[in-house]
Amino acid sequence: MSPVKPEIVSFLIADMLIQEKGTNKWSAIGIFDRIRAAGFPYVHPGLSLYIRLADAEGNYDVRVEFCDNNDHILAMFDGITLSVHSRLHQPDIAIKTANLPIPKPGKYYFKLYFNKAFVKGFQLHVEEVLHKPCGA
Repeated sequence: MSPVKPEIVSFLIADMLIQEKGTNKWSAIGIFDRIRAAGFPYVHPGLSLYIRLADAEGNYDVRVEFCDNNDHILAMFDGITLSVHSRLHQPDIAIKTANLPIPKPGKYYFKLYFNKAFVKGFQLHVEEVLHKPCGA
C-alpha cells in the first residue's frame, strides 16, 4: 500500500521546541514568522520547526528545503523518516536547524516534501534593521 499524502494542520517556526517526557506534549518557545537582521549576508544560528500532520498513513521520508524567493535551495533538512500506522493518529515532527544562510532581506520559504512529493510551503520574512546614528 502506498502512503497517503498527509495534510499539514500546524506549522510553527520557533526559537526552541521542548517535548515533555511522559506526556510527549510539545511547548514552542518564541514563535515567529519574521527575522530582523542588522547586516547581510546573515547566518541565523538556529531555529526550530514544528509540524503536525493529519490524514497520514504509511511510511514517509520527510525533507524540508529552505528556499529564497527565486526557489534557490539555501539549506536542506532530510534523513527524517516517519511511520504512521493509522489515519486517526496526528503525528508531530520537530526539526532543529543550524546556521541558516540568509543572503539578503526578502521572502523565504520552508518547503515540505513527503516521499519526494511537494506538500506545502511556509513563508518566512526577513527584514533589515537600520540603526540610527548616535544623537539622531
